[in-house]
Amino acid sequence: MAENKKKKKKETPEQRHRNLQDQVQALPYALADLEAKGEKRKAFMLKYLAAPVIRLMKRMMDRQRYAGPEGQKLKQQEQMKRHLEMRRKQMEFMQGEMARQQKKAQKRTKGGPR
Repeated sequence: MAENKKKKKKETPEQRHRNLQDQVQALPYALADLEAKGEKRKAFMLKYLAAPVIRLMKRMMDRQRYAGPEGQKLKQQEQMKRHLEMRRKQMEFMQGEMARQQKKAQKRTKGGPR
């Protein structure tokens, strides 16, 4: 049975850094969500224990990866790549929403009273 379990793939430093960036960006939303759900203990743990560690790890990765002029170019490239990826995802979402709204409107016109 133990042989059937898949080995967890190790993340590359780039993937780990990207995950840290995403986590740091999501911290305020996660905190607000926990507080809204009434989970004050978890929110406290996140705010004062986990968040500083995550930010420190991100700062260390930033310093390591973005050192020097080559690092600045890499940082700009990654920021632009993330920006374009987010815009593409937003467009896909909006297209899906538009298609869903059109289907809903078509159902209304087809199934209306006669």
